Amino acid sequence: MERSYYLIIRSNAVVYDVQVNGLNSKKNKELGAIDFSLPINHLMQSGENTLTLNYLALAGIDPDTHEPIKEYHDNFYVRIAIESLNLTTRERERITLMDISYDHENQRIQGNPLNPQGEEHVYETAHMFTDGKIRQASPHVIVTNRGPSDPTERLTVRFTTPDRFPAFHWLDAVELEDTPQMRAELVAAYERMYSYIYNEEFDSFLQELEPVWRHAAITMGVGQTAMDFVERLDIENRNVRVRPNGQILNPLKIPDNLDHHVEFMGEGRLVRIQPAPVTWQYPDSDRYSRMQLLFYKTPSREWKVARILTD
Repeated sequence: MERSYYLIIRSNAVVYDVQVNGLNSKKNKELGAIDFSLPINHLMQSGENTLTLNYLALAGIDPDTHEPIKEYHDNFYVRIAIESLNLTTRERERITLMDISYDHENQRIQGNPLNPQGEEHVYETAHMFTDGKIRQASPHVIVTNRGPSDPTERLTVRFTTPDRFPAFHWLDAVELEDTPQMRAELVAAYERMYSYIYNEEFDSFLQELEPVWRHAAITMGVGQTAMDFVERLDIENRNVRVRPNGQILNPLKIPDNLDHHVEFMGEGRLVRIQPAPVTWQYPDSDRYSRMQLLFYKTPSREWKVARILTD
């Protein structure tokens, strides 16, 4: 890849999911001011890309009930930009995708034509472009694992780059319907992937993840094959019952009732269970790491891994 791309988000008084091309890049649960940057090459596609912000404005926590106050605060804002870094020249480019805040007087969301420094936003550079149009989409529900969640506001914006990215291998995925049968099949897919780790059958695990890791190798610039990715990041030693750092594979954790735990992405064609059922934990510690498997179903009714997310 000639360039690396980064998602830059600054926000306050809001919780949200941010998706790039239907895939979660960040799930924010903090009410205070947040500022972060994330690499997103692995989420991008050639030509036009779509960023989606699924958000719920929160004014704070009620001191009596300890429940979130689900309304806009005067200090609400979300600012999202995309930055590219040329890996040869180290030249950086940045475009603004979204800069919104709350107009208390008119009680509505407003787009801000100037950044906090009073400068006009940049919407086009030599290698990136957006029309700056924010589009409202149908409501979304953020899966919180803590019971029903209110529908969120859902905004989308599009941007393009000249770079060529490998196509997602799951584009033939069928649209899923949340039924008892679908949930049972999803659990069986988790059980299959977990068994490879528990029984230390890495060859079987690699066969399942080959298209995922091949895509990651190319977009992350570490090679052209799945094995390039596996060897560069020492993947085999991390997918065992006891990791070299001492973490131990926990039993597979599937909630007894999957209501409010099943999360769909990719226009309803990708799905996962939250919180992640596959985890490793340090002995006598609450610290753990998780594997965020995301699944899809093929037209031939096979369940396969679409991605391992890091949100």
